[in-house]
Amino acid sequence: MRTVLLAGAAAAALIVTPAAGQNGPPLRTLPETVVTATRFPTPIERIPAGVTVIDRATIETRGYRSLAEALAAVPGLGVVQSGGTGQTSSVFMRGTNSSHVLVLRDGMPLNDPSTPQSLFDFGNDLLSDVERIEVIRGPMSGLYGSGAIGGVVNLITRSGRGTNRAFTATGEIASGSQSTAAASAVVAGETRGIDYALIGQGLTTQGHNIVPRRLATSIGERDGARIGTVTANLGAQLGERFRVFGFARWRENKADLDQAGRDDPNYTARNRSGMWRAGVAGALVPGWLDTTLAVGQSRDNRQFRDRPDQFAFSGSDDSRYIGTRTVYQWDNTLRLPEAGVVDAAAVTFGAQRIEDRVDVQVRFDGPFGPFTQDVDRSTRSDAAYLGAQLRLFRRLDLTANVRHESPRDFSDTTTWRVGGVLTVPEAALSVHAAYGTSFRAPTLFDLFGVGSFGFRGNPNLRPEKGRGGEAGVALDLAALGLASGRLSATYFRTRITDLINDDPTFTTRINVGRVDIEGVESALDLTPAPWLDLRAAYTWTVAQDADSGAQLLRRPRHRGSLGATLWANPRLSIAPEVLIFGPAADVLYADSGTFQGRGRNPGGVVINLAARWRATGALELFALGRNITNSRYEPANSFVVPGAAVLIGLRAGL
Repeated sequence: MRTVLLAGAAAAALIVTPAAGQNGPPLRTLPETVVTATRFPTPIERIPAGVTVIDRATIETRGYRSLAEALAAVPGLGVVQSGGTGQTSSVFMRGTNSSHVLVLRDGMPLNDPSTPQSLFDFGNDLLSDVERIEVIRGPMSGLYGSGAIGGVVNLITRSGRGTNRAFTATGEIASGSQSTAAASAVVAGETRGIDYALIGQGLTTQGHNIVPRRLATSIGERDGARIGTVTANLGAQLGERFRVFGFARWRENKADLDQAGRDDPNYTARNRSGMWRAGVAGALVPGWLDTTLAVGQSRDNRQFRDRPDQFAFSGSDDSRYIGTRTVYQWDNTLRLPEAGVVDAAAVTFGAQRIEDRVDVQVRFDGPFGPFTQDVDRSTRSDAAYLGAQLRLFRRLDLTANVRHESPRDFSDTTTWRVGGVLTVPEAALSVHAAYGTSFRAPTLFDLFGVGSFGFRGNPNLRPEKGRGGEAGVALDLAALGLASGRLSATYFRTRITDLINDDPTFTTRINVGRVDIEGVESALDLTPAPWLDLRAAYTWTVAQDADSGAQLLRRPRHRGSLGATLWANPRLSIAPEVLIFGPAADVLYADSGTFQGRGRNPGGVVINLAARWRATGALELFALGRNITNSRYEPANSFVVPGAAVLIGLRAGL
């Protein structure tokens, strides 16, 4: 397996973790390829975008249990959790809104259409069925359409391909503080042209109290969670040229929640999420033209319940959000031959249809009387895209793509992106630049929602529009005669217009406002000795309302991370990680629990530690420490990070 964590266009040399049965630190190998950034397998160092890849070996070595944990140290990306695993988590990419991050599963868009802004909740997913996570920062609507203003996160599912065995199995059990227990099992293999992977995983915990002790409204009530997931990923060869594939996944979560500024012992959320995807892929013209036809569907069924309790916290809630998304995809890659100074040329093109349907019933009875909101509507959007990439003189990579969206409920939208990477091996240097446009479509609630206090959706809304660019440089430290590693920095700038927000009377939604964002991502990956890898990242971000100059909420100007992997001996690895958060604008709650309005939320530091010891070729012990200094940092004001926790487990394989 391969592990790499990179910022900017240039890639560090890839780290490869030893296969099962081997011991010792990873070995260096050739750079790996990324599919998400161009829809065509491309070496990381030739991609004009901020790219981070987190593969299976990284997940296990660093002890990541959830998607939110795995993304926490990614440059340019801020994870804001309202609690721990199972509780609501948002991601802000390069200072854009959390609704400006598009999430894919094996290339299929997943954002939930039933949420008010088509958000994806990063707090619900465990990682046992994930082979790798590809994060592409920057406007990517030219490839993927609505929602990709800040960037794209693509979750790639584990499969049996490449195992070269008819049967393999791995299992894991763990337990720890807060009555936490976790388990997973993976069965995978390939034989006679058929490959399969079956994965089950689960976690249960009593959790921590996610309301800070400083608040008088904190009663010490723990906020636990239970998560269970089953995944199947199957494929079969049809002759030598084609392969059929099928994927299905079911996840059920139940979590305790709290209100902003106070404990709420009766507030719970239940989320049932299912998805499937099937299709055929292969070579229409071997060596020249590859094609994929696929159809898939995701369905989220979320229920929130609350009622008055013995602590005199009034209000009751019984709300349901059901969102169904059906996606039809046709993707093609045409490889072109070398021609003089041109090589590595390819053209990608295809079409996509997304059909969304939502059924939302909000039923809340609070201090100001009953409140209802309802949406029962559907919509459809058709799109076509075209992309091209090539290399000149074996040192200048150029990419371009364009996408045209034809939605049913608002006007057509065309987005594009262009970029290039220039490699100068004589100076151990590479430089990249890119520029593009993006958009986010109005949600069905924005267009057609109905509320009991006179709210009505606005069918005349325009999409939110983004425009931005970046430029970066990377140095190969080994080529300069220094320790093996890479130093990179990227400057980015984005402007977003036609933001969708409530009108002054809160009776409908309107296009209003502009946002200006700029920043710098920097990263250092260094291997000073064969037994030690070091990494550091720092992101400076200024995200503000272009009219008022007010800083956007929950986006620290300064954010960084430090990490290392130490092989104390060939069988034992230790991986500390330090996450550093600067202060940020937020809505604040006083120690009394009363709402104070906008203000400055203090920063903080969270330290994690993972260790694993390979007892035999098939047996491994691991220990994970999370927030080992018991930091009381509040990512969102009045929601504290979970307290110190330890998880100890055993991983075995056949």
